[in-house]
Amino acid sequence: MNRRQFIIGALCTPVVLVLGVKSIATLRHYPLGQMLREIKALPADRLSSSGNWNVSEIFQHCAQSIRYSMTGYPQAKPALFQLTAGKAAFNTFVAKGSMDHPLDEAIPGAPGLVKEVPNSVAQAELVYALEQFIAWQGRLEPHFAFGELNKIDYFKAHYLHLQNHLSQISLS
Repeated sequence: MNRRQFIIGALCTPVVLVLGVKSIATLRHYPLGQMLREIKALPADRLSSSGNWNVSEIFQHCAQSIRYSMTGYPQAKPALFQLTAGKAAFNTFVAKGSMDHPLDEAIPGAPGLVKEVPNSVAQAELVYALEQFIAWQGRLEPHFAFGELNKIDYFKAHYLHLQNHLSQISLS
């Protein structure tokens, strides 16, 4: 390999990688409506959590995140973070079809979760937030970490976020 080939390869490799991740990400399907039906069907009184948050707190947290996509997140990461690390993380999550984040980390600036809220009430709150989001025709607010997302990208983000958190919930 000569010097010119090496330089061209070094310059093109990151571009090819980014485009590859983006193309894989666009091929995946994120059926948020199906997930809504599954959440509605969960027997709230028979659920338990394997994580630090109880089932109610998980549902409350997920509902907060969905609502904030319509109303605005209380605090945001710096714009440079959103445009770099935030976008890279979002595209990576979407490309691999799963999200991995600390499952007991609150949304920055969000009010505290209330441990004593019954599962059925928190579940109804989550269902309502999902139904509102799916029907939403207004402007969507920037995600606190991922920045500007369109409706399709928010479908992906919410689906992956729910999938990640619901992995801690089981029938007891």
